Formats: sequence, C-alpha cells, structure tokens
Amino acid sequence: MPATALNHFHQDVARARVIVAHADPLPRTSAADEMLRSDLLRSAWMFAVGAMDAYYCDAYTDIVAATVISKSRYPAANLPDFFYDIRFPIRAILEPTRITRTGGGEWPPGR
Repeated sequence: MPATALNHFHQDVARARVIVAHADPLPRTSAADEMLRSDLLRSAWMFAVGAMDAYYCDAYTDIVAATVISKSRYPAANLPDFFYDIRFPIRAILEPTRITRTGGGEWPPGR
C-alpha cells in the first residue's frame, strides 16, 4: 500500500473532521445560521470525497510506476494484457526517464 498516499489521505480526512467539529456547535436559530452550518458540513463531505479521490489516484499511479520499473528490470515478467492499454500523459512519454538513461530499454517492449 503506498504509504505517502495513505498518509495524505489521513491528513485530509482529519481536516474534514475538524470542519465537522467546527460546524456542529454552530447555532441554528436563523436561516443564515443554518445555511452556514449546512455549507460547512457539505464542504467537509466534499473534502473527504476529494481525499478519497486523491488517494486512489496516487495509489494507482504508484502501482503503475512500480510495475513499469519492475518490468524494465525483469523483462521476462508477464503482465496482463490490460496493462499494455494504460494511457500515459504525453509528457511522461516524451521526457527522458531514469530507465532509458540507464540503458533499461524501451517499455513496453515490442509495442
């Protein structure tokens, strides 16, 4: 499990919990008060959803990168066919990488 991504997730969820703790005791005496409280709770919810989205994106990227590095070190390793269909941003493809600078060859081979 990517530790950095998980650590960032826990930090972001902690921030969402602080927003909820801040919103909870707010007065509900007027429509404006209720709207403020509701907006804070909604923003905490969205902050938590954003934390989950960021975690999954970071974890996915870490796993794909580790697989690419592993494949460059062990070219005989078999990967599932769907892995060769993963799309990368053009910048990641065009910029020189540590793998190509050290003679690790192109990846995926023969594609």
